[in-house]
Amino acid sequence: MLARLASVPVVYVRLNGQRTDAAHLDAFRGAEAILAPYPRALDAGCVPAWVQEKTRFFAGITTRPCTGVAAGARILVVSGRGGEPLNASLYAEAARACPQWRWRIIGPARLPPAIPPNLEVAQWVETPEREIAEADIVVGAAGDGLVGMVMAANRPFVCIPEHRPYGEQDATALRLGEIGAAIVCPVVPRSDEWPAVIAKALALPEAPRLALHDEDGARKAAVWLADHAAQAMAAEGVA
Repeated sequence: MLARLASVPVVYVRLNGQRTDAAHLDAFRGAEAILAPYPRALDAGCVPAWVQEKTRFFAGITTRPCTGVAAGARILVVSGRGGEPLNASLYAEAARACPQWRWRIIGPARLPPAIPPNLEVAQWVETPEREIAEADIVVGAAGDGLVGMVMAANRPFVCIPEHRPYGEQDATALRLGEIGAAIVCPVVPRSDEWPAVIAKALALPEAPRLALHDEDGARKAAVWLADHAAQAMAAEGVA
């Protein structure tokens, strides 16, 4: 609002979800353009057509690329900021029910009373993208950063969306499931449900995941933003 009052052109970053309230629509209306930091295929599509037309979608701009080889029989559970720490007790039960898999949790987590030998709780790590690239299956929420890294690494994904304002993660998870890029669970599966969930994740085809990543996305976004800045300067007669 301050930038608009100062007659400075604004590119608004639009997150996913049901953002049709008056405040969001006013921000969309006043923006020179709208940037969505995720691929068009994951958009909820519940905003008006004029907002869709004004939006440019960029896959891959929230991703730190890293290649790696799956370590074999390894499930990585990723927890992040923005919500409650992960309840590691639920994954301790899952690890006991699936002893043939090695489980590892990264990010904030509440430690269980007892940790089975095939579960490691690492808390924060320096290179989550490397951990994701070396996992056979990734379990986590539906935030743009994690989804982007999982799609970039082309890893089977079990998505458990967290509650966010405007249903941001629910919208992303719904589309991931619809296009076959993830197995979506509304809550953490029970221990006896994990073998079937794992089997379904491993059976997911690669094509939907690969279609959701653009390794050149960050450069494309930078060029697009630079073009908007150049147009704004030209309109103001700035050399």
